[in-house]
Amino acid sequence: MIPVEIKPVALPQSLGVPGARDFRDYAEILGVVTNEQTGGGAPLSTADELLAELQDEHDALRTALLARSGTRAVGAAHIAAPRGGLHADVAVYVPRRSAGLEGLLIAAAEDQARRYGRVRVRAVTMHRSDLGGDAIVAVGGEGAVPRDPQARAHAEAGYALRGVLHHDADDSLADTGGTDYLTAAWLRTLTV
Repeated sequence: MIPVEIKPVALPQSLGVPGARDFRDYAEILGVVTNEQTGGGAPLSTADELLAELQDEHDALRTALLARSGTRAVGAAHIAAPRGGLHADVAVYVPRRSAGLEGLLIAAAEDQARRYGRVRVRAVTMHRSDLGGDAIVAVGGEGAVPRDPQARAHAEAGYALRGVLHHDADDSLADTGGTDYLTAAWLRTLTV
């Protein structure tokens, strides 16, 4: 197995500069995984929108992580630590072709949250709405997500599924011509 290197993405001034390759790969991974996890139902941010979001640290400290195996981008994570807060928001993106790397990216995102001085992590995952097969039920029984690689990795890392939101493709806010999908919120208290 080729080793995986996870490192913070240097934010370029624009997408056209030579040093923007890591950021372009990061944006591509986010798009691929969002489509895979939601069946194409979730709206996608453009690379320019993602760059502007990460550059804006007015309300939160933000870090993008990129995982590479050799020269190939194989996963990504996003960490946002709201200013004045005790928690960090985390999202991990691993394409199906790289399944199994979720735990490594979760650990890297948690390390960054600790560097920001955070003691709790709120993770968000996306899932297809078809619950055929094994599922993870939210604490209190309010919703469930399929036990896919994203959900399994968060549960194995000690996250508790706290809530599930169903996005209806017919909803005007999510009208992308796609399918229904779920977003799930997970919580974990970090150890020092």
